[in-house]
Amino acid sequence: MTLTTHRSLKALFLSASVAALSLGAVAPVAAQTAAPAPETQSAPQVEMTDAKLEAFVTALLGVEEVRQDYTPQIEAATDEAQQTELVNQANAEIIEKIEAVPDLTVDEYVTIAQVAQQDQALGERIAMMVEAQTTGATQTE
Repeated sequence: MTLTTHRSLKALFLSASVAALSLGAVAPVAAQTAAPAPETQSAPQVEMTDAKLEAFVTALLGVEEVRQDYTPQIEAATDEAQQTELVNQANAEIIEKIEAVPDLTVDEYVTIAQVAQQDQALGERIAMMVEAQTTGATQTE
């Protein structure tokens, strides 16, 4: 994993800790990786197939679970060292959640989130997929 990816994931979690994921709101998740890449660094090209976006949504929901687990702990931390440790633990779990999804790398996850932030149509498409996946999970439980 590159240092840039690690920094993006840290930014991803820190932003997620203050932004709530709601149905139809991919923007907060995409904003988690809002730190623009320097122009000299090119993001990996990701083909936005339905399969790739389904994998992204699966990872996104896993990332949201981690955010929900760690946000209260981070907010309740009594000092910066404790907060940093919790953020590091959360980041490790986020990476595990993303890497556990077949056919999706951490770099691809970050790239899709960045593109979705800038491409409203893609963001809406992902939001509909999130809603379908979460509604389907709720109905089958």
